[in-house]
Amino acid sequence: MKAGILVTTFLVLSIFGSAFSQTTDKPAYIVNQQDTIYGIGHVGKNQQYIQFKRADATKFRKILPEQIDAFRIIGGRYFISHQVVEYNKKLNWYFLELLVDGEIDLYAISKSVRFFIKKDDGELVELKDNVGNITNIDGSKYLKKDKRYLGVMKLYMEDAPALFPEIDKMDRLQQADLVKLAVDYHKAVCTDHECVNYTKDVPKVTYKLELLSGANHHNSTYTPQFGVLVYVWRPLHNERLYLKTGLIYSARAYGRTEYTYPEKIVYNLKIPFSFEYVFGNKAVKPTLAIGFPTGIYPIVSAQAGLIVSVTPNFELSLSGSIDGLLGLLVGNHQDFYNNDFGHTINFGLIFDLK
Repeated sequence: MKAGILVTTFLVLSIFGSAFSQTTDKPAYIVNQQDTIYGIGHVGKNQQYIQFKRADATKFRKILPEQIDAFRIIGGRYFISHQVVEYNKKLNWYFLELLVDGEIDLYAISKSVRFFIKKDDGELVELKDNVGNITNIDGSKYLKKDKRYLGVMKLYMEDAPALFPEIDKMDRLQQADLVKLAVDYHKAVCTDHECVNYTKDVPKVTYKLELLSGANHHNSTYTPQFGVLVYVWRPLHNERLYLKTGLIYSARAYGRTEYTYPEKIVYNLKIPFSFEYVFGNKAVKPTLAIGFPTGIYPIVSAQAGLIVSVTPNFELSLSGSIDGLLGLLVGNHQDFYNNDFGHTINFGLIFDLK
């Protein structure tokens, strides 16, 4: 019976997640032979197509890069249609993301971590870091990368030798380093026009504060609870993943008070800790969280809910959690809660601490 409840729980959460995990469409436009068409859309898998709906249309259509010149998220990412030479020497079309437009243009296929540079009207060249020979060091074998991108970067920036030490410091291909180098090179050799950096200026850490109230069913009846949660966001790693922690106080002690061992202590005050994923960027955003969102340790809980944006800096939240998933599996919910199905319902006010 308990295993059946757990399986059902995971199925519900999976369905909930898949229902709302579709890519968020944003205001955008396409450019083709000097014509600009506005609508909404998003870039498809590995930047090989886009889904776009004109402002006056009712349906989306799939557009391949060879059919248009460019695609732009308004106020955001900019994609140029271009052919790329693959590793098997074949040519494929992509919507390459334009990261820097300057004396050297820098492009990317983000999911594949592939970067390309182009100078003036020259050829598009991919920056590569191929795995070379196996190196034997003290009896241990290591795969050695050839870092051929260092030579390509120096060749393209030969008229700015002051940047060579910065190039040599690049242990691996990563977007932040390449963008900085492309911008620095433009500033070093060009004074007659501006270099455009199309990458978003992303803060390192962002915080949100949530004032929480609700009720838990960790005893025989529902018990009021309230607390304060802090959302910590590292957008450089994932734009929608938050770490949540804080303090939650319950009017009655969490868990049973009739333990076999009288010295067992239960607390009114708990410290929750969980990871929450927020789907999309619309006014109403579904959420899923896993970890200890209700502060019950050591039994993992799962939480689902909604966040409603009222203003850019103020949101409302509604969530429900199924607490003690492991307990459902092994059938010992009564050892932690005074019932067979511990759960929580919460309402919150979220403030963006920019």
